[in-house]
Amino acid sequence: MNASGYGRAVSGALLTKALKRLRQDSGQQQKQVANALEWQVSKLIRIENGGARISQADLGALLRYYELADQEQAGHLKAWARDARLQCWWDRFHIQDKAFECYVGYESGAASVRMAQALLIPGILQTEDYAMIMTPAHAAPPEVDAIVQLRLARQREILTRKPEQTYILDEAVLRRPVGNAMPGQLHHLVELARQPEITIRIIPFEAGPHFGLRGPFVLLGFDVPLDDMLFLESARHGDLIVSQENIYSGESVPGIDYAAETIARYEEAYESLSQIALEPAESANLIQAIASATS
Repeated sequence: MNASGYGRAVSGALLTKALKRLRQDSGQQQKQVANALEWQVSKLIRIENGGARISQADLGALLRYYELADQEQAGHLKAWARDARLQCWWDRFHIQDKAFECYVGYESGAASVRMAQALLIPGILQTEDYAMIMTPAHAAPPEVDAIVQLRLARQREILTRKPEQTYILDEAVLRRPVGNAMPGQLHHLVELARQPEITIRIIPFEAGPHFGLRGPFVLLGFDVPLDDMLFLESARHGDLIVSQENIYSGESVPGIDYAAETIARYEEAYESLSQIALEPAESANLIQAIASATS
């Protein structure tokens, strides 16, 4: 396992999880550790829940206090601490929605992306023309351009990294008119589906009502010791990241109670959607047929 290269969010989550485990293995409470290091307890709490990025000096003090002898593990922790403080490609977009900014960070370090969408083409699959039309009507031109460019940057990043991706879309997503953007958008989906790491599956109308109609969601998986994370997108209530560890790499993103149960429920829901979705080849044929009919 590489010690670095996962991006700021994932590196920060790995670090804070590891530091919390070191303290728990030592059998000490946060107050005991903070007093021994002459820190405010709030400082250690912020470090352990991802609310503050730890300096290398403070990390060194913690590792000496915990008497960590494993130099390889110490090297991982120091690399994660360094990477958790790095500037990242999405910083230049100044994302206002902190939950979404947090999600973009984790998406950029995920090994797998499972997404369900019954309303619109997911942003990460949108063409520029489609994205331009789907930006908020009240947005000023500079804001529209920033939103579109962020979506295109996410696409470039994920196409370069090539994590495993599965997108389950409702047939209505393909048939909903979006200006003159749909022919190009549908052909773009067909091209994306030919990539070996990308699977696009369609839930046909005849499947009837399904869980995906409740709202879009994403499940991120990692090839490092982090549990799956859930992202719930909601225009009415605000976006929400759900993590069993409630680690958000320094962002002020609210957690929820019963996170593990919530994530498990959405994992099961995604499997249920997989049961009623068309197979990838059938899905590609349907997308191509609709694209031909709209051209």
